[in-house]
Amino acid sequence: MITRLTQLVGIGAAHADRIRKYLGRGNESRAIEAIELDPYLLTTVPRVGFRIADKIARHHYGESQNSLRRHTMGNQHILEHDGSMNERDFEAARQKLDLFGADHKHAGVELEHGRVWLPEVLQADVAFAEWTADLPLGHESTVRLHVTPEIDALLRGLDPTQQRAALSIVAGSSSISAMTGDAGTGKTHVIATGCNVARHLGLKVCVMAFAGKAADRIRQALDAAGAIADSGTIHRLLGYTGTGFKPERLPYDVVIVDECSMIPTILLWEVVKHLRSGARLVLVGDPGQLPPVGYGQPFTDLITLGVPRVHLERNYRQAEQLDIVKFAGGIRAGRECAARSVELHVARDLSEVLNDLLAEKALQEGESVEAFGQRASEWQVITWRNEDADEFNAGIQEAVNPWGFPLFTYRPWGGEQVEVRAGDKVMVRANDYDYGVFNGQLGVALKTDTVELVREREALTLEDFAVADPDGMVRERITKLCVIVRIGADTIAIPLEEAADLLKLGYAITVHKAQGSDWDHVIVYQRGPVSFDAQRWWYTSVTRARSRLTVAYEAKVKGDADQARSLFWLNASRGAQDGPSIFVGRVKKVLATRSQKQLLLSSEASAHLSPEEVRQRTQGWLGQ
Repeated sequence: MITRLTQLVGIGAAHADRIRKYLGRGNESRAIEAIELDPYLLTTVPRVGFRIADKIARHHYGESQNSLRRHTMGNQHILEHDGSMNERDFEAARQKLDLFGADHKHAGVELEHGRVWLPEVLQADVAFAEWTADLPLGHESTVRLHVTPEIDALLRGLDPTQQRAALSIVAGSSSISAMTGDAGTGKTHVIATGCNVARHLGLKVCVMAFAGKAADRIRQALDAAGAIADSGTIHRLLGYTGTGFKPERLPYDVVIVDECSMIPTILLWEVVKHLRSGARLVLVGDPGQLPPVGYGQPFTDLITLGVPRVHLERNYRQAEQLDIVKFAGGIRAGRECAARSVELHVARDLSEVLNDLLAEKALQEGESVEAFGQRASEWQVITWRNEDADEFNAGIQEAVNPWGFPLFTYRPWGGEQVEVRAGDKVMVRANDYDYGVFNGQLGVALKTDTVELVREREALTLEDFAVADPDGMVRERITKLCVIVRIGADTIAIPLEEAADLLKLGYAITVHKAQGSDWDHVIVYQRGPVSFDAQRWWYTSVTRARSRLTVAYEAKVKGDADQARSLFWLNASRGAQDGPSIFVGRVKKVLATRSQKQLLLSSEASAHLSPEEVRQRTQGWLGQ
């Protein structure tokens, strides 16, 4: 079907549907009006991107190659994911987008000491550094609380270090503290205990996490411990609207942020900005895991700078689980170790190994491969590249769900159409606040059904206000054929025409999607060496396993099994060369500047200068 949208260069039916939803709230005329006003608004539509928006702007609307708007949007597109990069790489990326000339080289971005930044990322980094410089860095966390018999009863079952960590949550000597520990050291249990102590003291607590699946896991742990505390994703608790965060402060005395290794600087700074006066902030995580996607690794940097913390060392996994901990410890230490219950398969060709592994696991459980597939929520395949995950998903589906009823198809990047069937394990591939689904969540596709949906949008025109509710929102009831998906305890209806954008097979996922979750059985299936940050990648992958771990690694080597295993350990122990941290340097510069200023003020004061003379002399030196 030809529409006004599909007549635009590079826009097919699938793109047109996305544009209607994101720019027109379901209305094509409204979407066209937005595009005519600014064609580069198309860059905000998932899977459209700058290149298509640029072609439309130049072909249909006569955008000049050297226009300020074009260069601004192109520059910001380059930094969209990383937030910051060195100037040489930035210039190379500009050339790939056909952006030339010096007139608008830094339009819409900021240049600082040879690095190019998105303005909001630089502002967050600078403000966060100033805030961090005010913290009691380098001091040990101490507890200022009289432990009553009631509190002592709540702490029962924790070891002394865990008790100190739980008490630091509510009564640490600093308003900010960190709790670190490897998988299995009881961080989640300590959080739940800390919440119970806070409730006993009359404090209001919330626990938040970056990923929806991590927030779900925290909620389950709190419920199991009988802990009363609000919990959810950072975006939900901060009131993210799809375009920004609500300005209201968080109404909590204690804010606990779990899985902090996943959180980029700009997001952690949002949490800090939303703290009310006097609130405590507790950062929890494992610094050995992969750093965030995007600029900064503030959790690791804050630990480096000496934020008060309690480190949990004792591991409480069961005997068979301790082998997983031992294996992960070998990876972190960069040394080969034998772990009897960890299955390590190293082969020259993994093309046939995965289905054999699935059949073997099903046999061990005394069931068919199809029945094993129906318990896919209990196991997970993890790999490095998205392309491999897509390939493995297709193979696993054919093994565990060959006869499921077809529901919809989607196209992976650079691949053929993939069919999703009833009973398939699926992963959410993009946030959608209308349907309450978030990138990385896993669930099961159940069926298709006709469902009445309520679409909400803010009234903008007089026609909108004529039909709007008293709160200024237009609510439209529509009947749609939907894909019904079960995610956790929730059953969610997603319109069939949007399912391909929001869902994909989820039997095999990348470790960044797995981070923050764990499963009874994890199969790490890696075709060849991991080429970047391998040590943290392998450590994060294997620590997703609670009870059973299987590692399959492809090594192109002619030799015996011992030589092949050595190649695995060589790759698994290879760390990344991170280089000096920009954020750590920024904080130390702030501290040095303050120290120099204090010395200067002291020396000038001793010379009996007036306050105005001191101010004038310090202005030039500080560059204020």
